[in-house]
Amino acid sequence: MKRNLQALGLTAALLAALLLGGCTGQRPDGENATAETAEPTPAAEPIPNPLTGVADGDYTNRRPVAVTLRTLEGAQPQWGLSTADVLVEGVTEGTTASLMALYANADSISKVGPVGPGRDLLLQLALPLNALPVHIDKNVYASNLLNTLSYQDLDGYHIGKAAFAFDQDRQNAGYREENCWYTTGEMIQNGLSTYGTSLEGANTPLFVFGERPAVAEDARNATTLTITFSADDSEQLVYAADTGLYTKTNADGSPTTDTDNGQTVGFTNVLVLYASSGIKDDGYTRDYDMTGGTGIYLTGGGWEQIQWSKEDATGPLQLTDANGQTLVVSPGKSFIAIWGGYYGQGLTLTGADGTEQTLPEKPALLESGISDEDAAAAQAEFDARQKIIDAQAAVEQATAQLSEAQTALEEAQTALDADSSNEELIAKRDEAQALVDSLNQTIADNQAILDAAGVTATPAPEADSGAESGE
Repeated sequence: MKRNLQALGLTAALLAALLLGGCTGQRPDGENATAETAEPTPAAEPIPNPLTGVADGDYTNRRPVAVTLRTLEGAQPQWGLSTADVLVEGVTEGTTASLMALYANADSISKVGPVGPGRDLLLQLALPLNALPVHIDKNVYASNLLNTLSYQDLDGYHIGKAAFAFDQDRQNAGYREENCWYTTGEMIQNGLSTYGTSLEGANTPLFVFGERPAVAEDARNATTLTITFSADDSEQLVYAADTGLYTKTNADGSPTTDTDNGQTVGFTNVLVLYASSGIKDDGYTRDYDMTGGTGIYLTGGGWEQIQWSKEDATGPLQLTDANGQTLVVSPGKSFIAIWGGYYGQGLTLTGADGTEQTLPEKPALLESGISDEDAAAAQAEFDARQKIIDAQAAVEQATAQLSEAQTALEEAQTALDADSSNEELIAKRDEAQALVDSLNQTIADNQAILDAAGVTATPAPEADSGAESGE
């Protein structure tokens, strides 16, 4: 009886196995019966760098970072320029251009700064990329734009040392405090974590990237580009055939270098976006029509005229060539200048043979803009007033120094009278005489300026004689 039950159990188990095999289309001998094997899901292609178009890693689900840098006097040299994928520059306030460095990979930021305040003009090119804006403070226009869009930034004014650090060695070297703050990729990630967020998210390619035909050596008509943002803020981008890059220079003509690693800053692509400009309602901040305009594109030593457009602050940059076809941009790093062409700004481009190129006409002014004639008249009036102020100050300073110089001369002459052959006393007398002559000449020259303007110089205060009179 027990053997019969065991045999029955084996029979049932075999029947179950056959039934299960039939349900899955599997025969006892292991061959498929009716069901087909599911195809494996293909792996997604890695996304190349959205800012350079270079396939140097997988940028899937990785947001770029946009760091505003300080550019005013004392801000240079700056950290992090050579590792930036894109630099964007344009005047936002005053006469000095603001600068923004874009990085597709925050991990590449070993040190960037000095970090400056956010500006709405720069945000216009960062937001369409889904980039994280990083700055220390921001003007009201940038603040309003971010608030309207409910767009999270990383502002050192609010988050402080959670995402920013102070370079004490730089301050010890004589730099002002505001030019000593910097950040890193790690600190940026730490700062975002305090908001419960990260740099994970979609990204949008900056341009349509693709290979372009090489520019023949005898056709390189775009080797030196000079961008004048203002009388005291001008720079060049010079093409180097051996590297294929445009090297950026400072206002004094020296190469722009990254103080973090000493590397010279260079770009495969240079774009100048012409934008009509005016003045915002605060009477100081520059306003630009960022919906579109003409421009120029340089790469490989050659150039062409382009058109650009943007739907709104978050709309991506659209570029077309002279035929209205989508512009194909060479893979590599880019420099983008936003140029209004208003009074005091200039743009020149020369080829390898030194021939100056004929560039597109400068953009028209916005209604709030100031014409060249009115700007020139205002500049002339300002210069005239400043000349009077400088002349008054020069007369007052020279007059205040003259009495002491004359006393020194008299003492030197008295000593020389007692020892007329003493060469040391002769030299001392001549030096004192030269100083008196120089001060008198300074007074005469600047008094002539004041006389021509019908202005009387304010006399230098006389020495207090109270001590001698017993008061």
